[in-house]
Amino acid sequence: MGAPLNISNPDFGVRAQSVYDLEKTLVAFLNQLFVDAYRLDNPSVNLVQPDTVPFDPTARAQTLEGKVAPTVVRGRVPRTVTGELDLTKVPLVPHIIVQAVSAKVEQQETVVTVKLLVAVYDENPNSQGYQDVQNIIEAIAIAFTSFGQAAINQAYPIVLPIEWQLREENCYPHFIGEMTTKWELPSARPLPDMETFGIVPAEHIEVRASADTTSNIAELIGLS
Repeated sequence: MGAPLNISNPDFGVRAQSVYDLEKTLVAFLNQLFVDAYRLDNPSVNLVQPDTVPFDPTARAQTLEGKVAPTVVRGRVPRTVTGELDLTKVPLVPHIIVQAVSAKVEQQETVVTVKLLVAVYDENPNSQGYQDVQNIIEAIAIAFTSFGQAAINQAYPIVLPIEWQLREENCYPHFIGEMTTKWELPSARPLPDMETFGIVPAEHIEVRASADTTSNIAELIGLS
């Protein structure tokens, strides 16, 4: 995995490996994963009742009428300019929110923690909607780990383990799960402090020329 390009004059046709691009890449990946694979209830299904969709939850489960694929959102639940939840976006359930929440910068790599919040909608009184959450999370986990030693978009290798849990709050008819993943990004390596560590081979070596070159070299290698 290469280091990000040093772009002095930004060329937005060139992608640098960053937290921002990691979120965008995961959103695109999940959209591709679910667009033609899943159809689940959302609140707007009630707008087509009772003409085409039965009121009975069991009977309604047998039809695709009014069902939609999960909406994938980057960052957070959409809000208005004053900070409240955007009520026009509430019907966008089921949804998956992709949110980078923390990172650890180490010598050779940066490990970024990304949480995926999965929400579904199910009016069936048996409260089995949590199984839809489980199915979505399991599909994501299988897809994320299907690359072997490769990386998503040839840029972001996943770091195991993957963790997930169901939210225990009673949100009926909504059901929510949380998935925690870690991803590897390149990390800059700081130069050593010359006064503390002395000269490290091939890193920031500066030799001043003088009339007594021999003695300067002897001092550098500790022979004087």
